[in-house]
Formats: sequence, C-alpha cells, structure tokens
Amino acid sequence: MGRTHTYQLRRYELAPQLADEFLRWVKQDVMPLRNQYGFGAEWMYLSEDKTELTWLCSYQGDQQSFLAAEKQYSESDERKAFAETMPKALIKAHTSFVSSVF
Repeated sequence: MGRTHTYQLRRYELAPQLADEFLRWVKQDVMPLRNQYGFGAEWMYLSEDKTELTWLCSYQGDQQSFLAAEKQYSESDERKAFAETMPKALIKAHTSFVSSVF
C-alpha cells in the first residue's frame, strides 16, 4: 500500500511590479524552511503578466497531519522572522486541498 500524500493548491494574487522580488523571497527564504517541516513544491508557475503565482504544495501524510505541520511551521520563530521581510507584493492568497481526478 502506498504512502498517503496531501496536496494543497496555493494561488497568490500579486502586485506585478513586486512579483520578482516576492518570488526571490519565496525561493530563498520560504521554501527551504517549508522543506524542513516536510512540505514540498510539486510545481510553481508565475503568470506571464506577473499577477499570479500558483503552486502545488505536497506533504507526506493525511490532511490532519498536513494541518498540524503547517501550524508548527506558521508558528515557528523562523517563519515569523521571514514574514517581516516579505515583499509587499501579496494582494490575496487562495488555498484549497486538491486530489487527482485522473
């Protein structure tokens, strides 16, 4: 029997003039820390007009364990410090748990 994975689709509405700076911050600061908490990025795309960053977050475990790990990540001192350095590009974040239909 295979291991359970949970996937969360994350879509961020961005101010296009700050999108490159935001993406650098995500790559350099956020993703390495998320990886330490067991999260991965299956893929990540920036729209051509730089108004949306969409990515698929993965976690080995069920949805309840995903949420528990995300709470630990969000409450970590490192994440709180990174939040203070986040470029002001984020307008709104949309998240939803997803599963494959194929």
